[in-house]
Amino acid sequence: MTEKKRSFYYRPKTNQSASPTVRWTFLIMGWIFFVLGIIGVLLPVMPTAPFILLAAGCWARSSRRFHFWLINHRFFGKFIRDWEENHAVPHYAKWLATVMMALSTSMLFYRLPNDIMWMAWVIAAVCSAVAIYLFRLPNA
Repeated sequence: MTEKKRSFYYRPKTNQSASPTVRWTFLIMGWIFFVLGIIGVLLPVMPTAPFILLAAGCWARSSRRFHFWLINHRFFGKFIRDWEENHAVPHYAKWLATVMMALSTSMLFYRLPNDIMWMAWVIAAVCSAVAIYLFRLPNA
């Protein structure tokens, strides 16, 4: 690999644990979160970003190889680098998440029976708090 091509890759900061048990636990959890993130790409009701970020965090503590692969991934890499460096989220992702949460919550108000309508209000409050948190983060 040439020096020019090598400089393209982002070198992540890892914080690997000294304990093999902890490393294996984080490695397995990273794979579980990664698979859940991929399922989230395919299913509209599952989120993708939180699971991919959790996978990156787990792999940063367990496997330099997997963390390096994910941080330089074609689709997820920029998103993870922006989060790790600045805790930043792209503006379009903030709006997309907010719209999806609003649509999902609206469907709950429409579909839930009146005796458990309190559940829709709790979910609406949680989604509102998440939206406020997202828009307080810097734009990537």
